[in-house]
Amino acid sequence: MKPLFILLLLCTGLHAQNTPGTLLWEVSRQGSPFKSYLFGTFHEVEPSFFATLHNAVAKLSAAEQVFVEESSAQASSSAAMFSQLGTWSRPQWDSLLTPGQQAVFQEFTGRAERPDFYKLPPLVLNRTVSGMYFLEFCPVAARSSYEMLDTYIERLARHQQKPVSSLDRKQSDVLQQAAATRSAAQDSMYARYCIDWMQKMLQDDTKDCALLDKYKRFEVDYQLDTDLSQTLDGAPLLIERNRQWIATLETAMTSKNCFVAVGLRHLFYKQGLIEQLRARGFEVTPIAAI
Repeated sequence: MKPLFILLLLCTGLHAQNTPGTLLWEVSRQGSPFKSYLFGTFHEVEPSFFATLHNAVAKLSAAEQVFVEESSAQASSSAAMFSQLGTWSRPQWDSLLTPGQQAVFQEFTGRAERPDFYKLPPLVLNRTVSGMYFLEFCPVAARSSYEMLDTYIERLARHQQKPVSSLDRKQSDVLQQAAATRSAAQDSMYARYCIDWMQKMLQDDTKDCALLDKYKRFEVDYQLDTDLSQTLDGAPLLIERNRQWIATLETAMTSKNCFVAVGLRHLFYKQGLIEQLRARGFEVTPIAAI
């Protein structure tokens, strides 16, 4: 009976860790005086939301070093992104799409007046149109700004004269390299994702907008027991970025108090920052964001 009881306890604890009802995690190491914090962002959530998270704001204010995915100074302009990443063509897209999907693509780019979308590889366009859906399409009555949540957090940190560092090199370079190494099967998968997002917007389908509200209610499943490499797409870009970031964060967190604001999904799964820090001897504990 005892081994079964212990197993049930472990499973219950794991479930609680997967759904802790917060976006904020404390990072510490036994014998070290430093405490750092991971905050998972939803890039397109209105910035005013962060101001309501009083404990997260306090942890940011107390930090000696702030990390974001890519600082605003480092980010490429939209025109520069298209110039660098616009390596595809309409014939390439048409080769991946059925006639029905081609019609959706053509109608969407016509309404959006963005014929240049044909120039973006599927991986990059998927990020672009999914961002459009949450930022521009979803109705948010309280939205007073279209600034990204991450950019707001960075701006707040700089206003408090905190040093802010990018975890990524220029994201346009990261995306360019990743898009060039996708397989034909992965290109087809991301192309389907793009059509799905386009179709939602053309049909005024707002069901996925509920994800914004779930995020703001802290209804998040971190899936810390899921091996991302065994999932449908394997998300090699996410795994590789996490792998590169973790070396930087481990070094920083052993010498100062840090605040790390990155896309929420970077905290998910066995390959996420939470489990990777734990594997390096850190204690990572969910705490209230409010």
